[in-house]
Amino acid sequence: MAMIVDAFAGKLVERLANVIEEKAIMVLGVKDELQRLRRRMERIARVLKDAEKRRIQDETVKGWVDELKDLMYDADDIIDLCMIQGTGLLLDVDHHSQLPESSTTASTRVCCHFPLLSCVRSVPSRYEIADKIKSLNDRLTEISEDKDKFNFIISSKSSADAYVMNEASYGQSSSLLEPDVVGWDIKDATKSLVELLVFPHEQKCRLFAIVGMGGIGKTTLAQQIYNDPKINDAFVLHSWIWVSKSFTSRADLLKEIIRNTGGRYGESTTIAELQNILCDVLCGKSLFLVLDDIWDVNIWNDLIKNPIGGKTTKCRVLVTTRDRNTGVKMGAIHIHNVNKLSLDSGWELLCKKVFTNNNTQDMQRLKDIGMKIVEKCDGLPVAIKAIASLLITKGQNKKEWENVLNSDAWTIKGLPEELQGAVYLSYEALPSALKHCFLYCALYPRGSKFHVEDLVCHWIAEGYIEAKGKASMEDVAKSYYMELICRSFLQPDPNIVDMSRCTIHDLLRALAECFVADESFSGDPQEVKSIESMKKWRRLTVTSNRENVSIPHLDCLRSLRLWTPPSLNTQVIGNLKHLRLLFLNGDKIENIPDSIGDLVHLRLLDLEHTCIHNLPNSLGNLINLQFLFLNDCKWLRFHETPLNYVPKGIGKLEHLHHVEGLIIGDNGDDGEEGCKLEELQMLEKLSYLSVRNLEKSSSKSASVLSNRTHLRELELRCTPNYTDGHIQQQEMDKIAQVFDELCPPPCLEDLLIDNFFGGRYPKWMSSTSITIALQELIYLVLINCSNCPQLPQLGQLPHLKHLRIEGAAAVVSIGPEFLGNYNGEPTEIAFPKLETLLFINMSNWEEWSLISGEEEDNEPESSKLVLFPRLNYILIKRCLKLKALPRGLNLANIQELVIIEAHSLSRVSHLLALKELEVCDCPMLECVEKLESLQSLKVIDYQESNTSLPQWLISFLQQREEKPHDDLFKLHLECSAQALKGCLEGCPHWLFIQQVPRFIGYAEDQSVYFKYTREPYYYETNITDED
Repeated sequence: MAMIVDAFAGKLVERLANVIEEKAIMVLGVKDELQRLRRRMERIARVLKDAEKRRIQDETVKGWVDELKDLMYDADDIIDLCMIQGTGLLLDVDHHSQLPESSTTASTRVCCHFPLLSCVRSVPSRYEIADKIKSLNDRLTEISEDKDKFNFIISSKSSADAYVMNEASYGQSSSLLEPDVVGWDIKDATKSLVELLVFPHEQKCRLFAIVGMGGIGKTTLAQQIYNDPKINDAFVLHSWIWVSKSFTSRADLLKEIIRNTGGRYGESTTIAELQNILCDVLCGKSLFLVLDDIWDVNIWNDLIKNPIGGKTTKCRVLVTTRDRNTGVKMGAIHIHNVNKLSLDSGWELLCKKVFTNNNTQDMQRLKDIGMKIVEKCDGLPVAIKAIASLLITKGQNKKEWENVLNSDAWTIKGLPEELQGAVYLSYEALPSALKHCFLYCALYPRGSKFHVEDLVCHWIAEGYIEAKGKASMEDVAKSYYMELICRSFLQPDPNIVDMSRCTIHDLLRALAECFVADESFSGDPQEVKSIESMKKWRRLTVTSNRENVSIPHLDCLRSLRLWTPPSLNTQVIGNLKHLRLLFLNGDKIENIPDSIGDLVHLRLLDLEHTCIHNLPNSLGNLINLQFLFLNDCKWLRFHETPLNYVPKGIGKLEHLHHVEGLIIGDNGDDGEEGCKLEELQMLEKLSYLSVRNLEKSSSKSASVLSNRTHLRELELRCTPNYTDGHIQQQEMDKIAQVFDELCPPPCLEDLLIDNFFGGRYPKWMSSTSITIALQELIYLVLINCSNCPQLPQLGQLPHLKHLRIEGAAAVVSIGPEFLGNYNGEPTEIAFPKLETLLFINMSNWEEWSLISGEEEDNEPESSKLVLFPRLNYILIKRCLKLKALPRGLNLANIQELVIIEAHSLSRVSHLLALKELEVCDCPMLECVEKLESLQSLKVIDYQESNTSLPQWLISFLQQREEKPHDDLFKLHLECSAQALKGCLEGCPHWLFIQQVPRFIGYAEDQSVYFKYTREPYYYETNITDED
């Protein structure tokens, strides 16, 4: 992505100021030259805000800025080299002073006593570094002199450009953003198009098109239609496919439709194979398909039309496109043109985004100026939302709104026409730190979804994030992510409750691509014809359909990512000396060259999903490394030859923040010593740690984690099937002692323990210690702790929100002790903040009680104990022996209950707040009652021997008939074909089904269906008399 020169210059000046007083710089003898560099950068930085704006329109200014950017990148690298070489000299001197004179030859000092720094080929000598800094100063002198001819405006660092993290603004934000639907035009269009789509017609497959320019609201209208209840009721299958101009893999498109419609494609890869599978999936069913942002008519005409049109009983296709001719060529029987928003509707949208408190006084006071701003947005919703995100930061200040209205950014030239005006103005008003983070998203291929966890790591590794006050870099990065969402530069995925995944609008992506084009490339580098343009690339994302891809020597490259992983000769990696982020992913990556140790600038190394099974010893040279990802190697997933060796020396990587998949123990191919737990003591900055193979650790390790004050997420894993079921007491005692020494710091928020085979949980999870050791814990996952007969007293944890217990094979009973106690007395509130509770694969679990025997004799309501006051969701899965849900559960405000393969459970009742219930494979279930708030019931029972509906379901439906209910209730049934046939009109169970407001039933892997709506009446099935 493109450097934001004023932001980068500020960070560079700050970094220079911080390192100049370091002992490593003193011993290197370059302090004066670095001081000189800092002073000149500080002076030149004052004009860069103006230069950043003018370079868009003025090629001469752009050339001057590009020259300065090259110098700043070089300066940033020089600081790294100074610290590496200076630190090496310091350690060398220290070691030299401790040895007899006869033993301190140059070779022992450099290559034996400090091999992980001084033997790195890519680190120049102290004299070369000094020459490089002097050369930088000479270049900067020329650049500084040239700036005077441009008459740049000098600016001080203003508060407007400094982003201040405000946790309170976003910490309580809604899980789903409100739809941006305004005006009657879209409402009328939705209604009319829905009516056309559901209207019966003899033509089985019909295509409709929504046409309009970019950013005008085509996708918003399509979403309104897709989510309309009439569409949901009228079609059995629904699929939304984002196609886009850059969509290259037709096979992937077919796979996505197959996935969306409930099918599986296995190992099939060819178009013909996938089309045949799609035909089988769709056979005899109705389908509503949306193809969003389509450019190539052949996607429909040659690829999708025949398998969809030939096999479905009814098919309606809705496409969105910018080109009316595309809709015509695809055979659309109706084309709807999306018009620009009227002035009033535009003002309504602006108010909806800006005046979130619905303050009508402020709306009226600012309406005149606001209407003029809306008029400049030319009726484009995306432009109005972008300008609204800017106005939010101005408050309801009339003068500030006038400044926005009169800004010269409205008339900026040098950008494509659709990116001028409001879209650019909103971008230009972003604080520089947010600009960097936004532009980074252009490195992802079109249509990609961004995950906040990934962006946080990448932004920090790129150097865009600084810790502020007590907030860590991770906290600051997450606040930037939320700020970009609130400013409408990122769009959260509405299917993800916590907004942790998002996308970017095409128009905003196009804007980002304009700014990153010179420095970044996403695609196949072998298709680029201009070698000169490649030489300036700083960031490369490889997306290629080739089996093998070659990467030329790119001396400036700072980031390399294999997105669609082809085969790569990894030996080239060692030549890319300036890399800071390296993503080598995919099962075609089988080895990592020793030369990776030359990449001393590297901040992030991602080797996930590869086929590597060990790492070179030179990994310890990467002393600037902040993020290391080693999880999910292919070998590991197949449990054949896992990544089994991380060389000793990781403790030297003192800048590590985030480590995933760290392997403990030896077993290198050459018998070399592997990483030990003790090395973690030196990693003071760790915020995320995932450790594997803990059974190979020594129990004599000192407490290595308790003082890690930044640690927020921790995963402790033993090797799956390590003992193969034959475990000795000695081994159980040893692993328990190892885990005892891994007491986390009190700041920990997320803990996972996996495949722990000790006979008890660690001491820091005991009743007397757990509220101290885990006092801030929010997420807890316990997987396959198969030898612990009793669960910890987790109800005491004051902040725990999400709890998952899986594979606790030794647990037979869960009683009131699970709720916790305080000084021997039962706690007054158990699980005060718990929201989700999952029990999975508890093979011997029989009893669950919440109330002691004495309290069982009384009404639960009389108990003083407050249970699960915030619990919304419970999952019970593969708990084959559990006999009953506990009394007292009715005191919780549970909204959703999912029960799967509870073969001994007989009753679900008295859950008065429950809204959603799913029951799957529960053959002993006899009674479901007293669920007064239930709105959705899903029943899955595919046993062929069950030719009728379960008796408990019939009884439940009869109970509903006896009491008045609203029309929100929906019954989803998956059963044998014979049982489903009995639900049809005129059959035995129709008497009960006809009273259900909404019903959908499937049989035979969903190939057979029956769909019914009571009001308005709708009845559809593909079951025939012969079935």
